[in-house]
Amino acid sequence: MDVEFNLENLNECLCDCCPVQNRSRCVLDKMKIIDEIAMEDLDSRMMIEEERIPAMYCSGEKETIGDLNTNQECQCDKCLVWKENNLFSGEPAGYFCKEGRSQQ
Repeated sequence: MDVEFNLENLNECLCDCCPVQNRSRCVLDKMKIIDEIAMEDLDSRMMIEEERIPAMYCSGEKETIGDLNTNQECQCDKCLVWKENNLFSGEPAGYFCKEGRSQQ
């Protein structure tokens, strides 16, 4: 099942608090850019462009992140997006930030 990248799913996503990526330089740099955009223009469309958001890796063709700590436990199985979209039945079953989007 394709996971839709939208604000509702983004609000339910756990990627932003996942220990796998919380020390990633790539993720921290993206979050800094998002913070800068938000300070300039709260209505900016750039804020919701998928490639700028270091989250919802299960939803689309995003670049995977190379500097992740995969020794940490993946949080995907605790995520409402994962549960609501039955991502446990696809591949990969987690670590979408490393493995890419879900494939059924």
